Amino acid sequence: MPDWSLQIKFVQLRDAGYYECQVTSHPPFSIIILLKVVEARVEIAGAPEKYVKTGSSLELKCDLYNSPSVPEFVFWYHNDRMVNYDKDHGLNITTDLINKKSYLEVKKASREHSGNYTCVASNAYPDSTMVHILNDENPAAMQTGSDIRISARYLLFYLLFIHLI
Repeated sequence: MPDWSLQIKFVQLRDAGYYECQVTSHPPFSIIILLKVVEARVEIAGAPEKYVKTGSSLELKCDLYNSPSVPEFVFWYHNDRMVNYDKDHGLNITTDLINKKSYLEVKKASREHSGNYTCVASNAYPDSTMVHILNDENPAAMQTGSDIRISARYLLFYLLFIHLI
């Protein structure tokens, strides 16, 4: 009996579900397969905004979730500039591709380390966090929002839902 296969190119979340393969024979024969589709994503641990005093250490941890394979690379960006090999600015980046983790460390944070940090894996949606380096300010008094992360998809759904009401 020849083998038959189903190939789905450019898989999307909506492709998830049950698929049935039927062989026209007597008696009829069929196999049902459940296809689960996941979105690989990275997540920088902790709050989406971080406050660090000048001279303190800054540590960011990036984890890769739902990835069926090991990424080819993980890059860190600081304000849209890739910094993986940027030792001159006091950054130390270590990546463990097998365990799907990457770390960015600054031993002594200064004002130049303030800004947006983004973790990008070759096979996943990226994540970002905003880092504020403070002189002697009180970080609690500078909190501007909650620690809730809202995905773009959820926000779009919410806005459409509100519009329909």
